[in-house]
Amino acid sequence: MKIAIITGIMAVTILIAGCGQKSPSSSAAPPPAQADASASSPVAQPPERAIVTKAKSIVLPEFKLDGVTLQEAVHQLQIASKQDDPEGKGVNFMVTEPAVSAAIPKITLALKNVTLDAAIERLAKAAGVSVSAQDYAFVFNSK
Repeated sequence: MKIAIITGIMAVTILIAGCGQKSPSSSAAPPPAQADASASSPVAQPPERAIVTKAKSIVLPEFKLDGVTLQEAVHQLQIASKQDDPEGKGVNFMVTEPAVSAAIPKITLALKNVTLDAAIERLAKAAGVSVSAQDYAFVFNSK
């Protein structure tokens, strides 16, 4: 009986001691092929919104603004986006704070052969506002 108890204690001791050791196949470092693949892959970029892709595909042969308000400028940009869109749909625009846009000085721009995306950015810069692309529209906000 003593031999069975001693054998049991020794077996348990060996099992406990063995659990703390790592087996050769469970190393913390990934295999070299995996390490190389993760190091060389670029950081995942969020997909571009469809509205931005569309705005980059529409080219405005000419877009002029002569001393207009932000509201009127956005309205003219809306018309130009439909007119120069091969599908005839254009994109939507929105000004979030009409009271603020009324306080913005008159806007004058003269652009030729520019993408709608670039025209939107130039308009926002000239008006001193920010613009963001949402799923439903380009939204002009005060800074």
